[in-house]
Amino acid sequence: MHGRLKVKTTEQQEKEKKIERAAKLKSYRQAMDTILQRRSEGHKDETQLKISAQVLQSNPDITTLWNIRKEILLHLLEKPVEEGEQSIDKDTRLNKELDLTQACLMINPKSYGAWYHRTWSLEHMVSPNWNKELALCNKYLQLDERNFHCWDYRKWVAAQAKVSCQDELEFTMEKIGENFSNYSAWHYRSKLLPILHPGDNNNTIQESTLHSELDLVQNAAFTDPEDSSAWFYHTWLLGKEEEKLSIIYCLIQDKTIKLALTRPVQDNQIKIYINEKEIALSWKGEDERYNSLWETEILCNSGDTVKLSVQDQNLEFSQTENGKELVQGAGWKSPEKRFINLPNEKTETVLKQALDNCSQLLDLEPDSKWTLFTKTLILLALDSHKNHQDIVEGLSKLMKLDSPRKNYYQDFLNRVKTEYRIEQGDYEAITSDHQLSDNKVIYHSQYLPALHV
Repeated sequence: MHGRLKVKTTEQQEKEKKIERAAKLKSYRQAMDTILQRRSEGHKDETQLKISAQVLQSNPDITTLWNIRKEILLHLLEKPVEEGEQSIDKDTRLNKELDLTQACLMINPKSYGAWYHRTWSLEHMVSPNWNKELALCNKYLQLDERNFHCWDYRKWVAAQAKVSCQDELEFTMEKIGENFSNYSAWHYRSKLLPILHPGDNNNTIQESTLHSELDLVQNAAFTDPEDSSAWFYHTWLLGKEEEKLSIIYCLIQDKTIKLALTRPVQDNQIKIYINEKEIALSWKGEDERYNSLWETEILCNSGDTVKLSVQDQNLEFSQTENGKELVQGAGWKSPEKRFINLPNEKTETVLKQALDNCSQLLDLEPDSKWTLFTKTLILLALDSHKNHQDIVEGLSKLMKLDSPRKNYYQDFLNRVKTEYRIEQGDYEAITSDHQLSDNKVIYHSQYLPALHV
């Protein structure tokens, strides 16, 4: 049939591709053999750079070649210029590396090696163009707004370029506005807000900022309830503040002291004084270096004043003749002093509105796991005692709805139950709980010896 285009069969196409792949593989192996052979012979020259660049533009993920290039570049940058040789400015040479990495990123925008080599090249430049790098980030984030390699690179570039945290926060808002499902933008936001609007504890934010962020993230979450990005950020906003270091209790029995703390410390951070004189003691714990429960033997007389000091936390007591003595400190938990404190009136209003939104969405989508999980977290933040049963039921239902993460919810449930029972002083319930006894981790175990007293 004259004039008609002949279409190759699938078998013919596959055969040609196989021949092409074999040729590329042969060429790649030859190039790698040449590079490695020349390296073993000590060659650190332009030829080596040229051959490695050709291979990397075909496959940017060969970490060995990027490392060989660094080795060559360091040699060439420090090598004195010999007579007759053309001098190459340091930044000119490294700009060629930037061109190479950009070409490689066009092939694979998520190449670890290419992004890292670009960072390395800029670190060794005299006058890097940070505005150009920011523009490059914008370009790649337009192609894929969730490229976390580029987001990490942008954070570093922004820091080098002295871009303000406020400008970066506005950039995250721009990206979130383009696509609510931008996990990297939400995550970057969680790193910027504690710097711009710090709360009382580490990695927390001011209450007014928390309220506005909850409003923002709810709009995103309820736009697409099945997308996890906004829900994860919502979880971070509701996260429990890190507990401040304080002494829970000091248990004295038969000249032995057990000291429990809300957070782990090193043994050299614990000081003990008898009648105002510091005594050197050998403390023991499960981990020799870092524990929240320490034990030591002490020799003192009945009636001696003993003082414990851990950083700025202090506890004083008198040694008794016989039996046990339990001295409770500021970190002791009770129904009034909880692991999760009750919110103030304004925060409570915001949380109740979020709870109502979750309830409405669950009426429409009863099996929405992210909505149910967020509702459970809100109940926990509002009043962990009053809502305890609802929290337990929510986590139990999530084990069925989201079976791949069943162990996570079970672990979360164990922690919630343990905290509730410690606050109630219910030692028997903790030790007899079948779920906890089968689990390798018992949360807040430093409280248990005192509950048993």
